[in-house]
This record gives sequence, C-alpha cells and structure tokens, in this order.
Amino acid sequence: MTKTEKFYGAKNKLSHYDKETQHLMLTAMNFDVVAHENFSLPEIVFLLRRSFKERLTHKQVLEEKTMRPGTDPSSGFCMIASYLIYSLTGGDKIWEMHGTNLHWWLYHKQSGAIFDVTHTQFSAQDIKEIYKLGCPVSKLNTDNTFNEMLKIRANKLAHCAGIE
Repeated sequence: MTKTEKFYGAKNKLSHYDKETQHLMLTAMNFDVVAHENFSLPEIVFLLRRSFKERLTHKQVLEEKTMRPGTDPSSGFCMIASYLIYSLTGGDKIWEMHGTNLHWWLYHKQSGAIFDVTHTQFSAQDIKEIYKLGCPVSKLNTDNTFNEMLKIRANKLAHCAGIE
C-alpha cells in the first residue's frame, strides 16, 4: 500500500475516487459549455480532482495545516471548485450554482443535469438528500466579503491544479 493509499484509509477508497473522476470526465463531455482558452471541461475536472489529493492544495486553498486522514480527497472543495468551473466555462449563461449550508454544486441550464465534482465526499443516499434541499446560491445569504474570499480561493485552486 502506498503512502497516499494509507493516508486515505484504503486502496479501494482511492480506486473508487479515481473511477468517479473518470466518470465525471465522461459526463463533462456531454455538457455544452464555453470553452476555456487552454482546457476542456473534462480536463479541468481531471486537474481539479488530481489536485484535491495533494497536501499543498489543502494547505494553500483551504488553509489547513494537515489534511484530514481517511476522508475523501474532495472534502472541503465543493464551493470553491464549483465556482471555479462556473467562472471558467460560461458562468450564468451555462450554469446555475446550487447549494445548501453544507454543500455546493452546479446545475447545467441547458440539460437540467447536476454536475458535482466533489460528490464523492458523501454517500450516494446522502448526496441525493442534499440535492433535494438545495436552492440557487443567489438565494443563500452571502456578502461581498464572502464572495471576494471565494474568488481568491478559486484562483488559488486554479493555480494549484495548473489551470491558468
């Protein structure tokens, strides 16, 4: 077992995470989005999901001194990653950001599909319940300070993932 596998608790957890990354990349191919100048949506997904596994990403983006052992690598990145994808691939022309006080994801306006690059931090049953409770982020209480912090952290995540 590698050091990374030990950290995340088991080889099969990391294998599941990597399989879900491939599934998300395939799903991303189906969305009509505004192309980023250097990367397709599937490439952005791959780069983000890969960066979630790195200690440096957690340190720089989430400002955590240590990563959380045994948790899904995407844990804590939902809001920042959703905002980054939103801003890189067409914004409100393509997406509507949805969320709860616990989790954020994207809603593709044209297809009506949910696109959530960090869903693996929850069980399948829990994420279905979370989606039912969600609403457009515009209806959540956020202020200018929060929005500025979100933009700063999204820029840090883009840098850590190599999406610039």
